Amino acid sequence: MKNYTITLEVLTPVYIGNGREILKKDFELRNGYAYVYDPIKLHSLFGRQYEEFLFDYWANLTDFIQGNRQRSGINKEKALRYKVKSGDSGIRKSDNINEFMKDPYGYPYIPGSSLKGALRTVMLAHIIREDKTSRFRMYKNEPLKRYSNARNLENDAFGSFLKDDFRHFKISDSEPLAKEDLILSKKIDIFKDGESNNKLNLCRESLKPGATVKFNLTIDKPYNEKIFRLENIMKAIENFSKEYKKAYLSKFKSFNENQYGENMLYLGGGVGFLTKTVNHALYEDRALKNIALYLDERFSRHKHRKDIELGVSPRAKKCTKINDITMEMGICSVRIG
Repeated sequence: MKNYTITLEVLTPVYIGNGREILKKDFELRNGYAYVYDPIKLHSLFGRQYEEFLFDYWANLTDFIQGNRQRSGINKEKALRYKVKSGDSGIRKSDNINEFMKDPYGYPYIPGSSLKGALRTVMLAHIIREDKTSRFRMYKNEPLKRYSNARNLENDAFGSFLKDDFRHFKISDSEPLAKEDLILSKKIDIFKDGESNNKLNLCRESLKPGATVKFNLTIDKPYNEKIFRLENIMKAIENFSKEYKKAYLSKFKSFNENQYGENMLYLGGGVGFLTKTVNHALYEDRALKNIALYLDERFSRHKHRKDIELGVSPRAKKCTKINDITMEMGICSVRIG
């Protein structure tokens, strides 16, 4: 058994959702922060007036609280759960906010399964890329499908379910983070020319750039020494980010080859289809066409077949904006030791 510490430095906002939304009736937008309140405590403070507010479809908590600011004897701070800094001036009081994963005490954390899934993807791509035999030939010659024989592909790389090498690769949930490590970020789609016509009001609680996240890694015996050597894991991370930059990011006007370094790991939601798949490693020069046709089949109204002519698919890069700086979602640097 070997024990290590994995340290992630958050370089751009990381979103790990818990499946819940903070509705416009649950937060007040004020002074660059979203103040999130407990509805039960708000009811105890405002009584019937709060009930009437809840039945008004168009109402939001920002206007309700600010409209009752002068009521004597009411201290709304008693109902405050926490506050989150708004990283984007475009966040509106009518937006709903996708909530970040939190422990029972309300502190954000990243489940070990999220990090393990991201590492499994980059290591699968590395095994495919480094393979000198023909064991992946049948997958390379098949068109991309919705499920694309993914389970069979992973079985050939890591072993079947009961013998999967990743059974011996165990990552704990992260240490709890501070509530102050959260920031609000809006979804922005950036196109090849650097422009955006994004009109979605999708807002997320995310870990802010600069946050540090730590996990415990245990590798049990028997383990595959070739796969789980630390230098091999780091090489897989580096090669995946290099390939992603060359095959995809370099097609965009905003591309900066040296930005964020080489040990980039994309983590969480909103990072884009390609960061969670091994298509470029598997299909190489045929990846663009296969990806475009696959996306066209799944999302026909977006006409992804045109991506082939554009020379990039998907055509929109998944970004956000923090302090007026546009950046990709979910980029972390990784250290293992």
